[in-house]
Amino acid sequence: MSNKTAVVLLFVSLVSGGAMAAYEGPGSKAKITSASAVKGASDGAKIQLTGKLVKSLGGEKYQFQDKSGMVIVDIDDDLLRNIQLDEKTPVVLVGEVDNDLGGQEVDIEVISLLDEASAAGVHSHLH
Repeated sequence: MSNKTAVVLLFVSLVSGGAMAAYEGPGSKAKITSASAVKGASDGAKIQLTGKLVKSLGGEKYQFQDKSGMVIVDIDDDLLRNIQLDEKTPVVLVGEVDNDLGGQEVDIEVISLLDEASAAGVHSHLH
């Protein structure tokens, strides 16, 4: 199996909910799906963002951009260990909002690369 096929299969399994199963029916909070919606979100709010990591801010901090805007994300080095990407690589980030005295950021729990077909749609929205 090629690396590309493995990444696509991993992405499909994560997005389908198998790896991140959670109740999403009545009474549950909706996931935040855009960078602009993160601003003002409550601490611990769940997110799933699709876009690009456009800049490293040092340490484990990155600037993430989607078609709605930008937000700072915190990605543990272990999550990036076997992933090769740059500012043009479309990704899906899953995590939660972290509001503290230092400001607001999103703690990322899962990062997935988009396949080329999905990436074409993301790419056209970001330029």
